[in-house]
Amino acid sequence: MRPPRSRHGSCEASRLMHRAGFVLVLALLRCSPVLGEEAPALNLAALPTPDALAELLWNRSPDLSQVRTRLGAAQADVRRSLVLPNPNLDLSWNTIPVGTSNPAGLDDPLTHVPNYAVSLSSLVEIAKRGPRQRAARNGFTAVELDASELLREHYFDLLDRIAEVAAAEVRVGALSDLAADAARLKDIQGERAKRGDAAGLDVDRARLEEEKFVANLADERRKLAQALLECSRLVGVPCEPFADRDRAAGFLSERQAIPAATGEVDERPDLRALSAQAESARASLELAHNKRIPDPTLRAGYVYDQFVAAGNQRNSFLLGVSVPLPVFDRGQGDAIEAAANLQVANRTRALLRAQATRDASQLASQSADVEKQRGVLRDRSIPLARSLVRTLDSAVQRGGSSLQDLLLARRTLGELLLDSADLDLQAFQISSASARNAAAGPPLPRALGSSS
Repeated sequence: MRPPRSRHGSCEASRLMHRAGFVLVLALLRCSPVLGEEAPALNLAALPTPDALAELLWNRSPDLSQVRTRLGAAQADVRRSLVLPNPNLDLSWNTIPVGTSNPAGLDDPLTHVPNYAVSLSSLVEIAKRGPRQRAARNGFTAVELDASELLREHYFDLLDRIAEVAAAEVRVGALSDLAADAARLKDIQGERAKRGDAAGLDVDRARLEEEKFVANLADERRKLAQALLECSRLVGVPCEPFADRDRAAGFLSERQAIPAATGEVDERPDLRALSAQAESARASLELAHNKRIPDPTLRAGYVYDQFVAAGNQRNSFLLGVSVPLPVFDRGQGDAIEAAANLQVANRTRALLRAQATRDASQLASQSADVEKQRGVLRDRSIPLARSLVRTLDSAVQRGGSSLQDLLLARRTLGELLLDSADLDLQAFQISSASARNAAAGPPLPRALGSSS
């Protein structure tokens, strides 16, 4: 036989097993790609496809991670609505004798008199499971569509932040050129003042203008850093800038990242979610009205009776039913709540639908105005300024014009480029708002593909 293990040895073995299990858990956590691997940064110069960007937002955005709790709760409600009520098992010991037995003089009455019963009872719901299941399914659809709308809003917010980064980079490049030209102009005015060709006031004016451009450049760099920070907060990973003025300007002008609207406004996830909420409230209202129909409880059982001396049947079955009387609670409170939810969902959807129609008209008007201004800058003002700079640059090289005139012309071109960057950003934001107002949106992740 195996010798008995001591208590001290058992405790020591238990501690070793717990320690080994703890070390194993730590090893698994360290090797886990989900917990240990850091997500790569988002390179704005090489953005992923819209579906990959939406997947990244869904998996990494801190704001979207909380939606999973609502989705889980709604899915649990659907599951609960499909489950039948649990049956009840009743066990009883009946006819326990107290005092003198009948007939008198029975030997050991507690053994020969009582009977034993076992029964099963189950609630039978009438006209309630169907409305409850419809309410739960529509509620889950509404939550899923709300999650889709939140992802859609975050997607367009991210595009707006990326556009702000691009505009800031374009402005930083233009302001850097303006600050360099202002520094060169200050040096020219200083040399002219030394020769007596310019007054000291001109030197001070040039110095103040340089300081203004340097301050504007520092302010624009702070805006760039802030836009990158907000981009990182939205997507949940670091955002790397374009690092190329031409790429940044191309992102603003092409606007290829903005998805095109392919359906009517009614296809927007938030409006569809409100429709699903209305259907869920309508089913809940039907369920509340059906509570006036009583749900019976059916019962069936077996009785074993030992008191055969009194002529009782030793083996017997029992059948029964209990019906609640809906005298006081007939679902009045639930009906009031469901009716209020139905009215709010329908009214909110109508208001949002009307607001979307008004916004579409206003955004179209704003887009036309901005595009007109961009056309003037792009087709006339900037080409004219570039032509003037080229002409003056050629004249300066031949000695036919002063460097001061060239720098002033380049300053004018730089300021026009700043205005163009602002207009490009406005046009991008208007296009983003128009797509947001319509039914446009990115391809949804697999987790949100069923209802959306």
